[in-house]
Amino acid sequence: MRWRLLIVLDTTVLIDIRRGRMNVKKLLDKYENEVYGISAITIYELYAGLGYTHQKLGQELYETHKEKLESLLTDYEIFDINRLILEESGLIEGELMAKGITIDLQDIIIGITAEHVKAEKIITRNPDHFKYFKVPIESYEIE
Repeated sequence: MRWRLLIVLDTTVLIDIRRGRMNVKKLLDKYENEVYGISAITIYELYAGLGYTHQKLGQELYETHKEKLESLLTDYEIFDINRLILEESGLIEGELMAKGITIDLQDIIIGITAEHVKAEKIITRNPDHFKYFKVPIESYEIE
């Protein structure tokens, strides 16, 4: 029996799936029998985009996007953010800042979450955001 891989998806992956970008769908098809998960912070990022849509583009488009987003989120295991993840994220952010390196806190939380759940990889469109973590990265370009 083969163990299934645990793959953490960056927020960019879910955005690209929702936008129908075929190259990310092809990449994920390679791992169709694996377990995909997202950090709970990804929900925050996606809903921030939804709030922007609501404010800028109106109620009708907001409702359509919200329905698609809620459907999409049911496909993934969601990893909670706990005190240990936040402590380590804060330490990493401080250490990187001391070196003159700035990474969004959300990406730091995703990277630390991937380490905590012992993910085999992080899939992202932004590999530079995750190169400071102990989890291998697989990246893709948008077409």
